[in-house]
Amino acid sequence: MLVNEDASPPEKRQKLDLHEIVRKGEPTGPVLSRLDLIPLEILAEILSYVNSPQDVLSVARCNKHLRATLLNPSNRMIWRRARRHCIVPGLPPPLPGWSESAYAAFIFDAGTCYICGVSTKRMFYSFVARVRICGKHDCHKKLFEDHMALGHARPADPETKSHFLRKRLRYLDIPVTPLPGSSYLYCLRSDLIKTTEEYNQIIARGQSQDDYLQLFRTDIRRQRQVLEHAKVLYRWSDQWRRRYRMTKKSNIAFTRELAVEVGWNLQDLLDNPTYRSLHRSRNTCLETISKSDVHLLLTKIDAEILSQVENKERRQKTHAQQIRRADIARHRDRLVEGKNHLVVPILAEFRGFPIIKALQDREDASPFLYDTTRSPTAKQAKTPRALEFELKHSKLIGGMINNDLKKWTDTALGAFDAMIGQPNWKCASTRVLHPAERVTARFICILCRKTPKYATIESLDFRGACAHQCAGHPKKAVAKWKWKADHFVPDQKAIDVLSQALALAGLRAEHRETKVNIGLIGARFLCKSCDSPIVMDFQRLAGHCHRHDSMQVALVSMAEAHALWAEHPYDAGSFASYTSRTNKAEEMRQSKTFGCRHCQHRNVNPETAQPLRNTGDHVERRFAFNGLVSHAKEKCASSLFLP
Repeated sequence: MLVNEDASPPEKRQKLDLHEIVRKGEPTGPVLSRLDLIPLEILAEILSYVNSPQDVLSVARCNKHLRATLLNPSNRMIWRRARRHCIVPGLPPPLPGWSESAYAAFIFDAGTCYICGVSTKRMFYSFVARVRICGKHDCHKKLFEDHMALGHARPADPETKSHFLRKRLRYLDIPVTPLPGSSYLYCLRSDLIKTTEEYNQIIARGQSQDDYLQLFRTDIRRQRQVLEHAKVLYRWSDQWRRRYRMTKKSNIAFTRELAVEVGWNLQDLLDNPTYRSLHRSRNTCLETISKSDVHLLLTKIDAEILSQVENKERRQKTHAQQIRRADIARHRDRLVEGKNHLVVPILAEFRGFPIIKALQDREDASPFLYDTTRSPTAKQAKTPRALEFELKHSKLIGGMINNDLKKWTDTALGAFDAMIGQPNWKCASTRVLHPAERVTARFICILCRKTPKYATIESLDFRGACAHQCAGHPKKAVAKWKWKADHFVPDQKAIDVLSQALALAGLRAEHRETKVNIGLIGARFLCKSCDSPIVMDFQRLAGHCHRHDSMQVALVSMAEAHALWAEHPYDAGSFASYTSRTNKAEEMRQSKTFGCRHCQHRNVNPETAQPLRNTGDHVERRFAFNGLVSHAKEKCASSLFLP
């Protein structure tokens, strides 16, 4: 191949793109960082200007290449130069046997608090004992109260036990003033106990005190050297902490001035990712922030703060709306508990009232006010919940809610009246109830018929139908449903049985006092359609009638009812409490406290009972809830549970 030696070689193109840089002679692999490409001599010169060995330690931990380079024993002069030119002078050299890198990690690395175990970036509180304490005052107090002991520093008699223990104990390098008139110094209580046990074991084996000193002579000699070094190191760390506090205070003052000058909120500026990174790094390196450091970042910081403010306002609006929705839910609960209204619809319908919708969607002031000056004495202030106060005390809002409730109730009454065959019903008498309000008016939700098999179909009165929410469906599906009167149909079986019971009691369904009078009768209605005599109250008839095609009832005397109860009257609502999905209900189902009324009544009235299939005592026999279900399927045509 011929080469023109007169022609000048082509000018080399400098590769500035990081992705195009590939080391010569090495296979193509992951892209190297720019620090890896710097020659060692230049890297050493750069690291000679750092403020402390902590910065060299951070560079060494960037990747494996830098770690191998900086931890090479031939490059220890980089660490030594960083230690000698530390921004806080007086950092002592490491003890013999320690490398400069390990010494830097020992001083600057983070760790866990000796008391509470929380991770902290603070230096060792005691370099001798290697005890690190976080910033909590309680941890500092507990260290001296529970983990410190007074060691014997200068015993009067050199032949005493204290004289030999003193040489072995690791006294703390903390400058703590001993008790007045004493010659004691602090040490860790665990060290004192361990050293005392070692001394007692040696003496118990018949060895002398000189043997004790001879056995630990190496440790004693090194202990003195370590203690003196730790005292110097503690004084240096104290200066470092003071310098850190001064730097942090100066940077906070600069940040406050910058926020005022540009027009930013101080807390927003401190929360800004870009400025927060700069602020923390300068505090760690004990450097103050200047205007030249942030001049080129102002545009980026402003855009980020604008996004932060918008996000904060959005979160505050969402939080305020959640509070208003919770206030409205609590107000509905107060209306239900007050019982001043005929019916109170479900929460979803209640939120649809015009006045409630307007209150819920309005924009209140933020419920939390934050101090923007960041003063040390300022605390987070909370404003009272304006909507909750208005719902409780405003007569105007209360009157508007009552008006919406009345309109909704009248509409629901008209729909249910038409459902049971009396549309457009009107009456001038105040004693006569709406057809839907009467005790014989019962309804069934047609949506509940589509629920899984574990859900029960309830027979509801008008108040219960207005507050009904279908169970057994997924929450997302229920949230999309809207309450409608068309979801209900008359419960004809219950209507017929309740009308029959009223006729036996000599009461009329349209009278307002009928509900009170029927409750005074109590559980005296006997089901004549059951094989065993079962008595129940008026409300229970509406549910029990679904066990029969055509239920017949009779009204018995109180004495006969007591004989059939057998000291176990029926507790209304017990089935719902036993089958609910709660821990308490689970415990109740596991307990063997259930009995079968049919088996009990077979013994009381054998003429109407079915033949027994075993010779067990059915009156005293008890089951768990699942066992009672199996028993009912096996021996009884139908059952009422005895809790």
